[in-house]
Amino acid sequence: MTDTRLAIARAVNHLGVRRIYRGDGRSIVIASLVREEDWRPLHAPWWRGKEVCVIGADLEGNFFLRHCDGSVRYWEHRLQTDTVLTRSVDEFIRSIDY
Repeated sequence: MTDTRLAIARAVNHLGVRRIYRGDGRSIVIASLVREEDWRPLHAPWWRGKEVCVIGADLEGNFFLRHCDGSVRYWEHRLQTDTVLTRSVDEFIRSIDY
């Protein structure tokens, strides 16, 4: 198991207590995370960017996306925009706090 896969699995297992993404002055409560082996390319009519996989969601139904460039982005449905949160999945996982 890779270090990233192990870190994601650990984050999924601890989601009940460590579930807040903190970064760039934002705090986002995570509702769910997807294990790496279950990531699949997103096919949705509203997504017009490069290939991404949904790796999680917040309490409002917005998505955490793993972009093909390796970054993790936050898709806000209401605004129809994505914002880069971190440069990597590892960095995203390290940003999850209590």
